Amino acid sequence: MKKKDINKIFTKLNLQLRSTTHKYGWLVVNGNKILRVHFSHGKGDIPKKIIHKIRGQLKLSEDDFIKLIKCPLSYDAYIEILKDKGYLEWKIRFCWIK
Repeated sequence: MKKKDINKIFTKLNLQLRSTTHKYGWLVVNGNKILRVHFSHGKGDIPKKIIHKIRGQLKLSEDDFIKLIKCPLSYDAYIEILKDKGYLEWKIRFCWIK
């Protein structure tokens, strides 16, 4: 997979970016950081092992990850997936307690 494909995901999901030796993106919902995604700036394509880790960081199944890359999966649909899996609700509740 090309880095430009991952950059498109970062843009599509409106991840807040920070770039150092790695590229970091945070999904922020209602002012709360929900999850972090990162990959290295290194040369060439992104290895399959790293793609698998990025998919895991995004909390997506392989099918949903492919949909995200190929564009049928929108930001709103992604948020619904996180809600259905309980990641978003738990994270927001946790942030309220702090």
